[in-house]
Amino acid sequence: MTEFPFEPLDIAACYGTGFTANAISWGTASLLAPPRLRVGPSHVAVLCEFHGRQVWVESTTLCPHPCVILARSINGCQAHLPEIRIHDYVSAGGRVDLYRLSPIEKLSSDESELLTRILVRHFIGKEVTYDLGGALLSGTRLFKRTRLLPSADLNELFCSELVAAVCMRLGRMNRSNPTRFNPACLLRELVRHGTFQFHHSFTRETL
Repeated sequence: MTEFPFEPLDIAACYGTGFTANAISWGTASLLAPPRLRVGPSHVAVLCEFHGRQVWVESTTLCPHPCVILARSINGCQAHLPEIRIHDYVSAGGRVDLYRLSPIEKLSSDESELLTRILVRHFIGKEVTYDLGGALLSGTRLFKRTRLLPSADLNELFCSELVAAVCMRLGRMNRSNPTRFNPACLLRELVRHGTFQFHHSFTRETL
């Protein structure tokens, strides 16, 4: 894969091929969604600049690679080179769709630095763990919209909760409980509001 020009706050929408990934994608499918998101991703990650290059930041328990910042395997918030994580999905028969901020929403240099501080110093540096309970609740269609949904705990984050939290902090998403956003409904919200646009798809054919 040749070097791709990623940008800060790019969102990677990952479509896996295993049982869990398919269950998440089809379990959150919606005919009323934007066409490309009727079947949503099973996982999302966000890009930020670190030491002069863009890194892929995610919260997961399913990555076999050591975090490039902490230099060890992590169950929770971690960073990787985007080329490696894209290859993981594509080599297994899946794909990664890249969503980018609309031109008028592009980050300033100060906002990009803030994004890196949030992701690297707070979430990765403090070894924020994976929020399995929140991930399960985010997949429900009705319960997550009630007052019974637990308050957000940013010391434990699942993948789309992490991305929603930073989008809210940077003013690219209305404030609400980030725990209610699974990968599919997060991307649908951002695309419907015009904040993000589909930019590129990484598949075996495009690599």
